[in-house]
Amino acid sequence: MQTWRWDPAQVLPVAITCVLVSAVTLEMFYLILTASGSAQIPLLVVTLYLLFNVVGNMVKFVQSNSTIKGVFLEHGNLGQGWLYCYSCQTHIPPRCHHCYDCNVCVLRRDHHCTLLGKCVGYSNYRYFFCALLHGLLALLLATILNAEIFMELLHQGISLHSLLLLLLPWMMFITGQVSGSAFIFAFVADTCVVGFLFCFAFLILHCFILYRGSTTKEWFGGHKRDYDVGWKKNARNFLGERWYLVWLSPWTRSRLTGDGVNFEPRDLSSTVSSKNVNQ
Repeated sequence: MQTWRWDPAQVLPVAITCVLVSAVTLEMFYLILTASGSAQIPLLVVTLYLLFNVVGNMVKFVQSNSTIKGVFLEHGNLGQGWLYCYSCQTHIPPRCHHCYDCNVCVLRRDHHCTLLGKCVGYSNYRYFFCALLHGLLALLLATILNAEIFMELLHQGISLHSLLLLLLPWMMFITGQVSGSAFIFAFVADTCVVGFLFCFAFLILHCFILYRGSTTKEWFGGHKRDYDVGWKKNARNFLGERWYLVWLSPWTRSRLTGDGVNFEPRDLSSTVSSKNVNQ
């Protein structure tokens, strides 16, 4: 039986991400439970659901293996686009690239996720995308809940003290200008806003490249639509056969099409012929 082993390079980024997620979650619970009104129960339910999806997708992402380890690569039947990786000392299929942070080749490598210390690839793209989606919604809700804090600061007037508290809470805390509780609220509120903007930009980018059946590496490398087979097939190839249900839960079964080694290329010949017919 194979035992689960943590890569030391993953421990620190995962630990930092868990601390940030815990801080935002605790503040959200505090703001909801201390607020008056009848919206407490719905807000708690929504928060718990988003937290379940964010944490669940993060766990499934880390547990999934998108590398060539344990994958049988047919060296005797190499197709077009196969390359040789001198670091791994093996031939690798198209769309597979070596990551020097993970020190291994990753199937259909998209990019290295710094927050979780692991590459986004063939097997875990679905969990990365869903964690990004629910993280965006959770941070949007957290930002709305923190709006009262921003309004109170603005109600007191826009001063150098309030601006520094919002922009540089660490400096204000170290110099003794604010209390520990004010620093925590300001730091978490800033984390929510910055995290929301980060997730929003990344989600827009990945929706765009997913629609075109590409990866981040292929998009910025100039191979934008080499594997674009239509948006529905693209969604199935990246998110699985039940791509329209994966956002409900990390444990929703959605079998990936293909094997991560062979990919259906875009049929350029049919595209060119159809253009000629239209002309």
